[in-house]
Amino acid sequence: MIDWKQLSKIDAHIHLTPQDVINANIEYDGVFITNGSIDDYIEIMKKYNIECAFIMPFNDPYVLSMDFTVETSHKNLSKMIKDKNSKFYCFADIDIRKNIKDTIKEIEKVLKLEEFIGIKIHSTNTYYPVDGFYYEKIFEYASKNNILIEIHSYPRDHLFDDVCSPSRIKNILSKYPNLRLSIAHLGGFQYEELIGLNAYFNMSAILPDMVNKLGIKKTNNILRSFGVDKLIFASDYPDSRCLKPNEIYDKYFEILEQMDFSQEEAEKICKYNTLKMIGKI
Repeated sequence: MIDWKQLSKIDAHIHLTPQDVINANIEYDGVFITNGSIDDYIEIMKKYNIECAFIMPFNDPYVLSMDFTVETSHKNLSKMIKDKNSKFYCFADIDIRKNIKDTIKEIEKVLKLEEFIGIKIHSTNTYYPVDGFYYEKIFEYASKNNILIEIHSYPRDHLFDDVCSPSRIKNILSKYPNLRLSIAHLGGFQYEELIGLNAYFNMSAILPDMVNKLGIKKTNNILRSFGVDKLIFASDYPDSRCLKPNEIYDKYFEILEQMDFSQEEAEKICKYNTLKMIGKI
């Protein structure tokens, strides 16, 4: 049996909170405040052999800044990880209230910084369809400039035209087939729509939910259906629909240790596929 806890790994999807935001909301009992400290997370990295993690924004400037602007969100992300010896990278945020030209200008600015490696699109938080005009202009820009995009895709089970549904992602890829794309949460329980697409797929948030609903064997088969070379380890720490923050990593490794991945496959999922995704190998 593979000891997934001891494997060197990259967590390709986590959320951390700037300290000034934590301080201003210290009485709020939410996981992004109580478990959002980067210093606390560095201790978790040591425990679980996480050598690097990617911090994801929310497309909601109220979460990562105290003046509620995307520009300050970016400054806070950069400041938070600047001197952490490449233990962290982050993705550019988006505020769809802004003019699209200003948004692309801001993205261009932050992507010149070495700590930013892509763009995050979270249509569920903005209540705006991922294949809508605003986001499409960002996909067009990213495709033209070979920039990695991560899309949140955990739609409501019964809504196949939800704002982040795989059907909408397929619309995007039909227009921009060479887009460098990572899909978070495997498309939720609409995962079948994504199988075979030219993208990477990370298991953040969805893995324990899928096992709870479908069992280990079925979930194992679903993960394999995406292709081992396209699977990415990610947790969504500290967020989970079914686990407390301090339960997330132990549960992930408990689940993965019951699956049939070989040592080589596990190393790809934990690290090497992610390095290929971001162009490091």
